[in-house]
Amino acid sequence: MTALTVRKQGGHFVLDSGATGPRASLRAGWTWRCGEIRTGAGRWTVEPTGRRRIGFTAQGQHGVAVRLDPGRSHVPGPGGVTRWKAGHGGGELVRDGSRLAVRLPGPLGGPIRVDVTGEWAEVELVVLTACFALMSRRRRRTLIMMAAVSGGSG
Repeated sequence: MTALTVRKQGGHFVLDSGATGPRASLRAGWTWRCGEIRTGAGRWTVEPTGRRRIGFTAQGQHGVAVRLDPGRSHVPGPGGVTRWKAGHGGGELVRDGSRLAVRLPGPLGGPIRVDVTGEWAEVELVVLTACFALMSRRRRRTLIMMAAVSGGSG
């Protein structure tokens, strides 16, 4: 198993694997409606596939590279069916015995922990897409709660 860390650095998030330093970055807007992932292999636009932010895609100039959706996920590389499951505190991607588990920090903040088991093609892109998906869902819940509180206090 390999442990990766995603930390906030300036206006973006960087994927850091320890000794090798930053490997890739993610930048998103305030609402987390869309973002940009940069790796050594290129740039991708990452965004939800619908209003409710259940499915997400990372798309480059040659089409969709990553799709995270409970019903139909796809990641680069060979392999069987890919399954994505997201929750409030994290998410998990599983394919052919390989597992990628993302754990978001608690309310006090901190780094995002990613445990990687097995082989993943373009792991940086897959990890940052999963992080974006989870943080985007969290931001949506926060904005909904803020709207409900402000609407109820008037």
